Amino acid sequence: MRRDADVRRMDLTGMETGDEALDAASFDFGRVVRKRPRAIARPSSPREVAETIAAANREACPVTFQGARHSQSGQSLSEDGVLIDMKGLDRIDAVDGGQVRVQGGVRWRDLVHRVFAEGYLPMALTTHLGVTVGGTLSTAGLSESTHLFGTQADSATELEVVTGDGRLMRCSHESNATLFDCVRCGQGQFGVITEARLRLRKVLPNVRTFSLVYDDVAAFMQDTESIVGWERFQYIDAWCLPFARSMWDVATGNLFARRLYTLNLTKEWDAVPPNRDEVLESLHYAHLRGTDDRPTLQYVTRMEGRSASDWFEDWGQAHPNMEGILPWDAFAPFMEETFTDLPGSVARASRVMLGPFRNHLFRSPLLMRPDGELLMGFGILIELPQPELEGVLPALAEASDRLVAFGGKRYLAGWVDFDQERWQAHYGELWPRMVAWKRAFDPNYVLNPGGIPLQPR
Repeated sequence: MRRDADVRRMDLTGMETGDEALDAASFDFGRVVRKRPRAIARPSSPREVAETIAAANREACPVTFQGARHSQSGQSLSEDGVLIDMKGLDRIDAVDGGQVRVQGGVRWRDLVHRVFAEGYLPMALTTHLGVTVGGTLSTAGLSESTHLFGTQADSATELEVVTGDGRLMRCSHESNATLFDCVRCGQGQFGVITEARLRLRKVLPNVRTFSLVYDDVAAFMQDTESIVGWERFQYIDAWCLPFARSMWDVATGNLFARRLYTLNLTKEWDAVPPNRDEVLESLHYAHLRGTDDRPTLQYVTRMEGRSASDWFEDWGQAHPNMEGILPWDAFAPFMEETFTDLPGSVARASRVMLGPFRNHLFRSPLLMRPDGELLMGFGILIELPQPELEGVLPALAEASDRLVAFGGKRYLAGWVDFDQERWQAHYGELWPRMVAWKRAFDPNYVLNPGGIPLQPR
């Protein structure tokens, strides 16, 4: 790769270069870092994406892809390079044989409305549907339905990809399988997804949600393990809620002195709603907080119109979410050790999201996770003013290292502050293969240079 790369040598005709547009594109949902691009390309076809990347290769110009900007460490931002806004690739084809072809810039909410009219839903859905298909397939796309259907990336049966050297290629398990394996969950390091063929599932018109509360982590884990084995609920949404035991806890900032766990179990139904006594039989919850019935479409789109996740609406705030996947048996001791010591500044600004997963449903090689059939997804979701970041990020970095020490793996959709050693440890024995894939599909190292450091030093 030429080391004197300069985007000013690239033909920027047709791209946006005005200060207002560049400033607006210089931050993501995380608002932890700021990167200002030199130009913004807004392609409307895969061919235009390929032409832009080919031109970037001729000048060794850095290129970054952007969907809905929901990253939290600047993964979707460009520092003085070309930013390719993918939202113009928004075609949705007709449902065919329980599958659908969509372009990478399609927002999941638009796909949901289109296919639900024919009695379908995507196999897995993130709670916030304003993100794009290409963006979540490049990360994984964990969901309330992952315990049954895997990730959103696992629902892809074929992809169309523009590689880092400008080739427009199709790939699947059967054809160009290496590209298929490294683009799913590949963080945009090997190519950009311009189209995906996705599996769908038949869906029932209504849902009933049972909201359970636990005051004992052992009972919560025991019941969650049983529920995953039953496979009777399509959606599992769990949270850890902090409470102080005493005024001393409040005074010392230890707001996680006591923890309650909520488990929201949602089941689809048609003519007859699920009976509480039947579906909750033998569970050990402390309290049934409530039961809620609503149409399925209303349930899966309940966060529409919101700019972020369940609880965080303000794009002016910082959101350095720290997420990971833990071994099942490590979850309880990890929670005890981590949240006993978590600073009050973090506890006051965060909520803790949980979710059970089954390892055999994960089929994307680059989604790193621990060994074991049952796993627990974990996330500290944070909203706070940017000036408070300096006091919070070190505590999150410590929690990240502790998660890894307990045998966990970070989920890379959120805030990540890895050095070279941590990146290599995260991918382990896959690292040499990833370096080779990078060389094969992005030989000039133009794609997302601020992400995974796969280029030679």
